Amino acid sequence: MSDWRDKSKDGSPSGEGAELQLSDRKTGGTEPVKPPDAAPIHNPLQQHSPSQQMDGPSIWKKVQTDLRARLGDRVHSSWTGQLSLAVVDDNKILLTTQSRFVSGRIENRYGELVKTLWAQYDSRDVQIGIMSAAAAAKPQTLAPAAQNPLSTQQNTSPRPSAPSKSHKDLSRFRFDNFVVGPSNEFAFAAARTIASGRPCSYNPIVIHGPHGMGKTHLLQATVEAALARDPSLKVKLISSESFVASFVQSVRAQGRSEIEAFKSRLRDVDILIIDDAHFIADKPGSQEELLHTLISLVDAGKQILIATDRHPHAIAKASDRLKSYLCGGLLCGIDAADFDLRRKILDGLIERRNREGQTALNMPQNARDHLAARINATPRDLEGAFNQIVARLEFLGQPLSLESVQEALAHSRYMGNTTPSVDKIQRATVKQFGISMDEILSKRRSRAIARPRQVAMYVCKIMTRRSLPDIGRRFGGRDHTTVIHAVKRIEALRAEDSALNAHIETLMETLKSS
Repeated sequence: MSDWRDKSKDGSPSGEGAELQLSDRKTGGTEPVKPPDAAPIHNPLQQHSPSQQMDGPSIWKKVQTDLRARLGDRVHSSWTGQLSLAVVDDNKILLTTQSRFVSGRIENRYGELVKTLWAQYDSRDVQIGIMSAAAAAKPQTLAPAAQNPLSTQQNTSPRPSAPSKSHKDLSRFRFDNFVVGPSNEFAFAAARTIASGRPCSYNPIVIHGPHGMGKTHLLQATVEAALARDPSLKVKLISSESFVASFVQSVRAQGRSEIEAFKSRLRDVDILIIDDAHFIADKPGSQEELLHTLISLVDAGKQILIATDRHPHAIAKASDRLKSYLCGGLLCGIDAADFDLRRKILDGLIERRNREGQTALNMPQNARDHLAARINATPRDLEGAFNQIVARLEFLGQPLSLESVQEALAHSRYMGNTTPSVDKIQRATVKQFGISMDEILSKRRSRAIARPRQVAMYVCKIMTRRSLPDIGRRFGGRDHTTVIHAVKRIEALRAEDSALNAHIETLMETLKSS
């Protein structure tokens, strides 16, 4: 679903000097190095005679060489190396893989890079599509451009000729199969507003939260729904990795036309969606180009949707200007899923498997509850544990019961190091000390309320990976300095007050065993 210092304001190659020299240390030089075996770079606007134009297989061989040099052997073998050249004609290039998942991942992460490299050797204005071999075999695959999934110069997802149930069934990531709960409902509502075409007063919209929480699902669902509503929309979904790679490639080309072509591909859109934008901050020149792109699109009235794995202010290498611009729109956090939401996600996984005609599942309610309670991690981890249990059913013929679920999880990575959520710690604390959730989140400072609140903050610091500002926000919007004071105070009291220490030990044991 792309993650996101001398700076040249005009985007010239000199502004990327530090970034390119870092990339070239592998070769021992400080001058920009062209990818191995790369042919001289062609101006896309230059017309070539047929005798000068290489054929498709020759171009693809050179592109593969460049991909391997750019991405490395491991990434290339795992992803772009699985691409095959399926169709080449006057206006279309079709690349296929054996898996729809792999083709979608390549399109999202490396699609722009593939197109940029191909354009170096082919001066024609061609459309390049990436899809599974099964999808390519369908008659509509090579339909005219208006109905053609190859129309990826305007968007990176297949474009339907008209909204239809069969089209929706092709996509795994849709709004109607995104499980909504208190922790993600705000981000869900914001994404749906963009897809619906209703006027939106907030731009850019930034969805932030830890990995595996459903951010990419929302981005891809936005593309799906927006194009289903209006197939003529120009929607671009790009990963941070593809953004950076394409930008560096355009700078290395040492031609103004290449840089302008890169900018045009990003800015000639109605909706720009960027995944993992925090990674772009690692490259100063790319970070500056991202900022200029955001400003240009917002000024033009185009909508921007961005996903990051942390709050913009927590992106260490981001400039203050970029942080300020990202925070100037709308921030939508996705928090850890509570028990009820995890159980709904699990019910959805079972329903989807049964609907797709795979192994029929009849998991007892107590087994579902146990799985949802024990996998107190991300929805992605919950799905991984569920797949492990179902695999034992399929391969070993074991019935689905509470006992078989417990056995399947006994030696898995999902057990033993389960991290409680802040919400769970708060609820366990109020139960332990006999106060209410409203009181622990309130502004009241009486010792009967403040001490349990400090204990809960202390336990959150000890048992979770949440940052101090994040913990403070979850306790009624308090500052991180309040959390620091609470942690230090409880650390001191544990050595002095044996009764309080016993309460804390009991609380932590309860959280570990629940």
